[in-house]
Formats: sequence, C-alpha cells, structure tokens
Amino acid sequence: MNLRPFSRMTRGTLTATILATTLLGASACGSSSQTQPAGGASSAGSTPSTDSTLVQMLPASIRDKGTLTVAAAVYAPAVMQPSGGGEVTGWDIELTRKAAALLGLKIDFKIIPFDGVIPGLQAARYDAATGEINVTPDRTKVVTFVTNHVSKDAFILKADSAKTSFEKPSDVCGLKIGAALGSSEAATAQSMADECKSSGGASTTVETFQTQAQVNLALSQSRLDAALASGSQAAYTVDQTKGQFKLAKLGFGPEIKTGLALANNADTAQLAKAFQAATDKLIKDGDLAKVLGQLNGGLGAVDKSEIVPAPSS
Repeated sequence: MNLRPFSRMTRGTLTATILATTLLGASACGSSSQTQPAGGASSAGSTPSTDSTLVQMLPASIRDKGTLTVAAAVYAPAVMQPSGGGEVTGWDIELTRKAAALLGLKIDFKIIPFDGVIPGLQAARYDAATGEINVTPDRTKVVTFVTNHVSKDAFILKADSAKTSFEKPSDVCGLKIGAALGSSEAATAQSMADECKSSGGASTTVETFQTQAQVNLALSQSRLDAALASGSQAAYTVDQTKGQFKLAKLGFGPEIKTGLALANNADTAQLAKAFQAATDKLIKDGDLAKVLGQLNGGLGAVDKSEIVPAPSS
C-alpha cells in the first residue's frame, strides 16, 4: 500500500479545515443537505454528459423524480466537508456524482453519522449511501451494493510506536484499538480481540467512537495504541498529519469491496443495474481511475463494477 500525494485540493485553501476534521471530527456528527447537479464543482475532472442509453435503464419512478437522496458520513478522503459548511467532496462523492450525471440524476447529499447509514437505508430515509462503505455479509442482507472500489484495512499508529507492521493476528494482541462506531473495522477489531482471548494472548480491547476523526484524536492523545481504518483513510491521515502518525500494513485479512449502497425496494434491482452500467462506463472512459488518482492517492481502482448480492436474473 504505497502512500502517494493527494490532489491540490487537499493541500490548498482547505488544508487547515481538513486537518481539523481529520483530528477533531468537526463536521462528521452534523447533518446537512446539498442538492446539486451530479458532477458539481470538482477537482477530479469535468462532469460527464448524460448518456441517453443509460437513462433508459433507470426505473421510471427514479427517472421522473430526477433526484436521489444519498446519505454519507464524513470519512476522509472518501467524504470530506469543510467544518464551516460548504460543498461536500471526496473521491466517493465524486464517483457518485459522476455516475449519477451519466444517468441524468441530481444528488441530494445528507451528511450523517456512520452508524446511521444502514439503518437510514432500511427505514427508507435515503435512496442510497456513499463513503467507502464496505460490502459485508450482514449488510448485504438488508441493502444492495454497486461496487466501485477495493480496500484493505490498515493500522494508524503514532509515529514513535515500536510497532511497524502486523504480519499475523497474534501481533495485535495486547493493544487498545480504536475504530469508528458501526464500521466494519470495529467488527474486525473485535474479532481480533476475541481471537487473542481464545488463543491465550495478551488482553486486547476495542474502543469505538462516533467518527474516524475522533478515533484519530484519541490516538494522538495516546488513549489508544492503534486505530484501524481502511487503507485509503489510514494513508490520508498519515499524509495530512505530517509526521504525527505512521501507517502499518496488515499482512493478513481479505481485500474488501466497497461501493454505493442502495435501499432495498421495488426499484432496487433496476436502479442497481443502471448504476453498475454507469460505473463501468466511468471505468472504461478512465474517469474512475482519474478520480482515485487525484483524490485517493490512486488506491483501490477496479476493472469492473459488481452488484452484491448478485441479481437473480
């Protein structure tokens, strides 16, 4: 997992705000609404033109409505918002915008806490959700994913930590690990702690926080030994905090699919196929790789989109 430079957007006028969000969680717990033309103002290339063939793939009810309500939790660099308000951006926001633009749709983003994302989809408060949401067996029982990215978890450590890597599960034993509440990383960390206990290893504890930014703050204050996050979030945090943290790769654990999560209803199967086709067009045209290259250090590109669980026909 190589740490590559992030785009000028993360190093320019928003740097102070993003650093505050990275460590303090300034906007991750709030809620805001932004209805914008899909594509919006973006540092990751121009907005794709609407593709009439893809538009015809949409369910008639969605095509007539013209706007999707999409939940997102602040999780840099996938989802970022200035603490004082302003346009939400990030690599997964941009991929959602661009796919929607191809489908002729506008997006109404709702910034919410991460642990409210899946329940919100189940309650039909949102049509979809974005923000590097991991595809997990439990989640696919209640929502449908259209994948656009792959990830692997990594640890964020303080720069002076004696640890440098985690090659096997037992290397985790004895640590106090932080993760975002409701995240798959929190579940993964707990499974690590359970394995340490069952194998007789040193006691391992897991503490969860409302946002990843609050996890990072606790780590900076030495209230944690390590923070577990997606590889891209970990790389971003290390890059932005300029020497305060370091990244430690996991030598075990699977590669994880992530993508747009859709609420399950009568329109879901058709809407998923439309977004899959739009995402595949972004891949074919090079737009997906461009967004990841500029806003995610080039991490996680895929060569095709998948619907999970797979459609019955």
